[in-house]
Amino acid sequence: MMDTPWTRARKQRSEKQESRIGKMEGGRKQVNSGRFWRWKRDGILHSFLVEARTTEAESYRIEKKEFQQIRKQAFQTPPGLLAAMQIDIQDLQLMVTELSVFQERELRLVELEARLEESQTD
Repeated sequence: MMDTPWTRARKQRSEKQESRIGKMEGGRKQVNSGRFWRWKRDGILHSFLVEARTTEAESYRIEKKEFQQIRKQAFQTPPGLLAAMQIDIQDLQLMVTELSVFQERELRLVELEARLEESQTD
């Protein structure tokens, strides 16, 4: 396979993206991500198994089948993780997860903040 300038640039962007996820607090890059069955996807960030994607185009398409596969692999990864995609569209960095997961975590955060506020007023 020929290594063209645009394939090198795409590889460098994806490597930087995986490295960035691994360096974030609560993050780690998967060893040999995608090369071996044992290390699924590109990284783990807190309780999420993350598939990293990058594009220089104006948009990125998420396939239902692929996200369902990420969800299955996340659940099978001890201790049972949640599925997410970290997508870089040019300089825009997005984290994509299921709405139910977002809602559950947001409600928990609101609950914890209310408890903290309550304990500070006592």
